[in-house]
Amino acid sequence: MGRWHLWQALALASLLLTSTAAANGRDDYLVRLLRESPAFRVRAQAALSLGQLEPTRPSLEALERAVRDKHPAVRVSAISSLRRLESKESLPVIERAIRDGNKSVRRAAVEAAAALSAVGERERGPGRTEYLVSVGMPGAKAERVSRQMLFDTRIYLSEQLLTLRGIELAPDDLTPADAKREVVQRRLSGYHLESSIVTLEPTSGGVRAVVSIIVLSYPGRDMRGMLRGAATASGRYSDQSAKLAVHGAFVSALRRLPGLLEATKSKGSL
Repeated sequence: MGRWHLWQALALASLLLTSTAAANGRDDYLVRLLRESPAFRVRAQAALSLGQLEPTRPSLEALERAVRDKHPAVRVSAISSLRRLESKESLPVIERAIRDGNKSVRRAAVEAAAALSAVGERERGPGRTEYLVSVGMPGAKAERVSRQMLFDTRIYLSEQLLTLRGIELAPDDLTPADAKREVVQRRLSGYHLESSIVTLEPTSGGVRAVVSIIVLSYPGRDMRGMLRGAATASGRYSDQSAKLAVHGAFVSALRRLPGLLEATKSKGSL
């Protein structure tokens, strides 16, 4: 880092520690650094620092623009601050970053999107809540599965669960103790889903996917059942046809989930 950029970083830290500095002055200074500094480390630090101040419309707009910054460290910092500030209105910007070319940015975006979706309200399916369901990050035995596909699959699986009656998704940051307290006090049955893409390969008829879902108790992890689904998407192998096959396979597996939940809820969730 050059002398000028080092001076900027030191000035930034000094400004944040100076109690007499006006809040608006800090905001303006940080927003300007985030927009104009040629040093990515300074921009990243400015983005993180904005996440520690009371949000303003200019600061949120600057952070949303920074989600498209040319350097991934700045993008990650901006996403982290929007999550910290609980800026639900920034969800569309963050969700677009789930398809970022950088793995760290994608991971930050997925985690922030999940956290912001849970701010202020729980995600629930239709009907009275009977089941509190936690969704783990899918795994893969198939060689063709990318990390991005696993991120997208978890989101798709959560969306499909919300179409089922009586299901409420457990927030990612819910501790085991809090989950136990919640299922007891609300008289719910708790479940955790661990899923895997078992096979994903081209066939003579298109692209075939086979998936499995292990249904466990929650917050305990006692086995409650296993679901398996398969689907074939027509056409040559591509990212799109692979995604369609995986999604179809999970829809197939989830058809048996309501019956399994009903049959096992009397066993308890702890």
